[in-house]
Amino acid sequence: MFRMAVGHSDDIDLDAALETVFEQCEAALAGAEPKAGLLMAAWEADHRAIVDAVRARYPGIELAGSTTAGEMSSVLGFQEDSIALTLIASDTVEITAGLGLGLRSDARAATQAAVDQARAKATLDPSLCIAMPAIGLGQASEILEGLRAALGKDVPILGGGAAHEDPSQNPADGVSRQVVDDTLAEGAIAILLFSGPLDFSFGVETGWRGVGQRATVTRSTRDGVLEIGGRPAVEFYDRYLGPGQPQLANPLAVFETEAPDFYLRTPTMFDRDSGLVAFLGFIPEGASVQITVAATDQIVDGARASIADALASYPGGRTPDGALLYSCVTRRFLLGTRAGREIEQVREELGSDVPVAGFYCVGEIAPMPLADGSQFHNATMVAVLLGAT
Repeated sequence: MFRMAVGHSDDIDLDAALETVFEQCEAALAGAEPKAGLLMAAWEADHRAIVDAVRARYPGIELAGSTTAGEMSSVLGFQEDSIALTLIASDTVEITAGLGLGLRSDARAATQAAVDQARAKATLDPSLCIAMPAIGLGQASEILEGLRAALGKDVPILGGGAAHEDPSQNPADGVSRQVVDDTLAEGAIAILLFSGPLDFSFGVETGWRGVGQRATVTRSTRDGVLEIGGRPAVEFYDRYLGPGQPQLANPLAVFETEAPDFYLRTPTMFDRDSGLVAFLGFIPEGASVQITVAATDQIVDGARASIADALASYPGGRTPDGALLYSCVTRRFLLGTRAGREIEQVREELGSDVPVAGFYCVGEIAPMPLADGSQFHNATMVAVLLGAT
């Protein structure tokens, strides 16, 4: 048995919001006892009070969560400044939470600590890791390398970066919050580890398409890309978009192999003196890059394609028991008042009976075809389907 329940409220009164969330979850659980929960709440929320209330209502529950840049669910659709709680009951799958502190000082140690904590509470082999790290306080590549080392190469890692107070600014300038069990932390990583016989699938789509010629990154550092095709990186943007600040709407498609699959990197700032363009995530030397564009309808269609891909690969072609969504805050900014269309597209593909929860995050995590394990993405929609084997 695997049952997922979602509660979601945007009531300005915290006590009323929590009671609504609990009532919605308990109606969907239909008497099943929840073993774990995912908490999604905006930065402005009283996270301490929310965590205390959840743990009081469900003593001993394995709880993980993070701050968000917008919440989505099958209950209320897209909302800002709301509280969304996902509860999961299962008599076959073990679900445990782990927290790693100090991502800025030592990402490898923090990720190892989170995995060790979660695995210490499980008796079965891990099947899937949902991660909510503080992107910007530790390099995304270092976080993923640490998780892979701690989990092994056969455990997929999916999820999204926790949002900070002002997600429109460079994430390196902000601090996000993470929740694990009773602990509320800042600049950390929270994970929820599924162990045992879990059915799952995922879809990873963007809606962006490449334009113009590809070029090779010839010089890059952890701070950003300095040269593309032997010329200052900022000139690559100037050539296609004209002088000015590289735009969120035009991330780079990054190809690390000859395959057509790519991940996106969103520009965050540039320095004309050095030619550097900084991105939310590392781009390695030798990678091929291309400017991308997307209209509003194409971005929304990326959400539909993501859930359609996940459904097509779900084991046995059966209906999943629940879905988790991780969409980039870049997508939310660009969609503006149409941001709610993403969750609407997902529900149209899934049907009204499958519970859905997710949030807008600062960078997404998911495997890609032909890649060595999970990759860090920007401007992407990641859909995860879950159920019992």
